[in-house]
Amino acid sequence: MDKPTERDDSCFCCGQGNEKGLHLVFSYPREGEAEASLAVPEHFSGWKRMTHGGFLSMLLDEVMAHACIGSAVTAVTGEITVRFRKPVETGTTVRLLGKVVEKKGRIIHTRGWILDSDGESAAEGQARFVAART
Repeated sequence: MDKPTERDDSCFCCGQGNEKGLHLVFSYPREGEAEASLAVPEHFSGWKRMTHGGFLSMLLDEVMAHACIGSAVTAVTGEITVRFRKPVETGTTVRLLGKVVEKKGRIIHTRGWILDSDGESAAEGQARFVAART
């Protein structure tokens, strides 16, 4: 990695100092990749114990942002697209995977996946991030 990426301890998803946050812990298996897991809290139910789609979208956004962090880039989401493949029941554990696919100037193209407890894709995303000016 070129330089350390600034973190915010109050982030809802990964901030360890946010008492109401998810406290996700990310690992970076390879440059430009990130992963984490989460037991989906019951209170993020959208309908009949199905995890709310907005919550899943947020998780995809976060893992793709961490893929940028995994390539030593501070960036913000410019655009995100989410495709829901199957419902995720609350209370189950999901695995989050993110990957930087391409960098063009300040634009970073990413992909993300949420795998259910059977390892099947429950939701997939792609996003364009805009890197901070250096």
